[in-house]
Amino acid sequence: MNILALDDERLILDDMLVELKKIFEDDEVVGYETSDDALNYVLDLKAHGEVLDYAFLDINLRGITGIEFAKKLKEAQPDTKIVFCTAYSEYAYDAYKLHANGYLLKPVEAAQIIETLDAINKDWRSQDQLAPKEIRVQTFGNFELFIDNRPVSFQREKAKELFAYLIDRNGAAITTGEIVSILWEDRPNDKTTLNQAHAVISSMKKTLKELGAGNIIIKTWNHIAVDITKIKCDVYDFYKGDVIAINSYRGEYMAQYSWAEMTNADLLEKSRR
Repeated sequence: MNILALDDERLILDDMLVELKKIFEDDEVVGYETSDDALNYVLDLKAHGEVLDYAFLDINLRGITGIEFAKKLKEAQPDTKIVFCTAYSEYAYDAYKLHANGYLLKPVEAAQIIETLDAINKDWRSQDQLAPKEIRVQTFGNFELFIDNRPVSFQREKAKELFAYLIDRNGAAITTGEIVSILWEDRPNDKTTLNQAHAVISSMKKTLKELGAGNIIIKTWNHIAVDITKIKCDVYDFYKGDVIAINSYRGEYMAQYSWAEMTNADLLEKSRR
């Protein structure tokens, strides 16, 4: 799921994100201080056919009220469930006129959020499917992911590239900033590209979760990694000294990605020994 928090006070926003991550541990939770950045994120999701599931909005924002922002959000994502979070109870009537799904008074804690979500939809807690029989990654030649021997089609090419880079990192966690530098190497690490990076992470996780492989991604605050213990991968077998993997390497590694050249050079050197 995709969850958005919007509050123009950084400390309050950070506290909200901590509480939301307690609840949505395996989902994409993003936070913004300005309505413009938040709306860009919402529109980017829409442009890629993705849904914003929940929005937790402050009402007193600089330059625009949360209620005005919610109207724009609903135009782009009509199915989003909106929960207003504010220190002022007098806005409740206007909020519910907008068909808000919840109204919380600050400071907001996880228990309050869960109570509100239960009132919105008793079945909101999504359960991951059982892990598939086999998750296999091919890195020699072009990169491909197979689940139960079927190739996976990612909704976004950059979501596929992100997963490939996580495989290349061999279980090491990477930051959102590193994702930007790898996927958009010719662009600055600004709010626009950070928004796009969050959308790509969300898309990748959504694809894997729908196929029952959501548990191979390890996501913490601003870091993401892949659980290599749940994956069979030719390059991992190569480094373990597996004869079949060594013999299957033909000098190409993730050939469609320029950043993979360093690993390929290391593989070439080891294969000649």
